Parts: sequence; C-alpha cells; structure tokens
Amino acid sequence: MPKCRFAYAAAFVSLISFILAAAANAADTVASQLTCSATGTPPMETVEPVTERPTCKDGQVLSFDQNGVIRYACFNPPLHATSSKSKWPLIVYLHGSMTTPDSLYRDGRSLFELSRDYSLSKHAGTKGFILLAPEGRRAKAWASDGPHTGTGFHWDEWQRDPTKNLDVQAIDHFIDQVVATGLVDAKQIYVFGWSNGADMAVLYGAWRSDRIAAVGQYAGTDPWQRTPCPVNMPQGRQVPLTLLRNMCDALATCSETTSWSSTLEQQNWPLRRVNLTLDGKEDGPNAQCAQVCEKPRGLYEHIRWPQKAVLADEMLEFFKQHPLP
Repeated sequence: MPKCRFAYAAAFVSLISFILAAAANAADTVASQLTCSATGTPPMETVEPVTERPTCKDGQVLSFDQNGVIRYACFNPPLHATSSKSKWPLIVYLHGSMTTPDSLYRDGRSLFELSRDYSLSKHAGTKGFILLAPEGRRAKAWASDGPHTGTGFHWDEWQRDPTKNLDVQAIDHFIDQVVATGLVDAKQIYVFGWSNGADMAVLYGAWRSDRIAAVGQYAGTDPWQRTPCPVNMPQGRQVPLTLLRNMCDALATCSETTSWSSTLEQQNWPLRRVNLTLDGKEDGPNAQCAQVCEKPRGLYEHIRWPQKAVLADEMLEFFKQHPLP
C-alpha cells in the first residue's frame, strides 16, 4: 500500500486523536462491574458534562431537557424547504463514538452536500432531503472482547430495552419535533449511522419499524451480538438495510461484517452489501477481506467515509427503492 495513501492531512490528525482517546481509556468499565440480563447491559454510566452544545455550522440547533440533561441535535432542511408545500424525505444521522453531530459537516460532508439536491423523494420534482443529527451522551463504553473506545460520546447500543434506553427516547423526541414542522414525508424516514451509530441505527430501526423505512450502516456490525452481553435478535418487520463495509477495518472487522451480512441473508433480509476499497470507492460484490489488515490502515479505513458516489448510488438509491409500505 503506497505511503502517499497515508498523507491524510486532517484525516490523519483525527486518526491520531482517535487512537489516543481509545488508548487512554482502555480500562474503563471492566467486566467485573457487569451483570447481563435479557436486554443486555445496564444503562451505560455517563460522565460530566454528559452533553455539549454542537456548533451545527450549517444547520439549526435543536434541544430539550431529558431528566436534567440537555439533549441536542443538528437540523438541516433543504434550503428551499420553507418556501414550498412539498414534503421531503428525512435521514437521521447517528454519529460514531468519540464524535458529535458536527461530524456531519466534516467527515460526512458528502452526505450533507447530497442533501441539497439529490432526488431521494418518491415524488418527482422534489429534490433534496432533510438531515437530522442527534447527539449521543458522554459515557463509559462497556468493555468487550473487541476494540474498546473508552470514555467519550456514545450511543447506548449495549442496553437493548427501548423503554429504558434514553438515547432511543431522545431520537424519538427529535424526530417528532422535525415531523411537527410539516416538512417530512412520513413514508420516507431513514436512519444512517457510522460505527457505534451504525449499530444504534439498526437497533432503532428494529424498535421503530412502523416508522423507519430503511436503515444504512457504515462500518457497523450486528448490534444484537455486541459483547459483553449478546442477546437474541427480535422478531418483527425486516427493515431494509444497506451495509457499507471496509475490506480492512480495525473496529468493525471484515470478518464481523461478513458474519453479520450472512446472518441477514439466511433470513432473506432485504439487504444491499457494499464492499469498499481503501479510498472509499465501491470494490465490487466479489471483493475479499484483506489478508493483512494492519492497525494503522484499519483505523484509517474505519474513520474515512465512503465516497460521495457510493453514498448516492448505493445507499440513497437503496433508500429511494424502499419507502415505508
């Protein structure tokens, strides 16, 4: 792999920060503190400050008080939305661990750009889509038998009881708030997540299958099998899923995403699996996991996003094909 590939500039800085944060907190929340239940772990332990107001550089900040904690989200309607009687699809973006909603305007810039004029709507002539990016909470991630990101912003994917999961309830609140504007096409509400957010996206889609049309995962795996407390996948509507995965990934490993997609295929799940090259392009359906996946490359691939064309041609086109029944 040419060294020039690793002249990351800003991406390299982000990578180093990610590694240091993970290493510094690797001993947080040890297994000896844990008692598993039928719904996984207890709620994750938050740390102060639990949330922080995002900048939402190109959007509007939404907020509400949840049991004494201010929850935040970034809201971005299409520029022309307020001057039209049309309704727009909504994509809920769930950020990865150690990041915030502001990653939408940095790492996820290509998705943000597509929201301006991509024809996602099932109604001809309606261009663009609404983006909603809620914020997780600063907490101690549960240690597992895989990579451990420690203390930072997370979605509580380990606690799989939607009636008790405060992150699920926060996402509910923000979706309700955006729907109340009258701008949202209720048949086209989608969830897309990255890393820890990708796992939460699948959980949320399953728990809100009457509302979520389809789900997109980037660098995510099977959230039901997430250690230290794996649980059985629930029954219910098979919410269509597009899985964007790397052939070398230090955190959502290629073997894990292969196993996850195989589980879904065995159940005849509506699934599109997209394999990605080192630079985030589509690698074709027959791509194989990298035989050698060194940690620096695996971390780099985990934090660099798929290219804009992949998001458009694979994920957004899949979403468009799968409005809510």
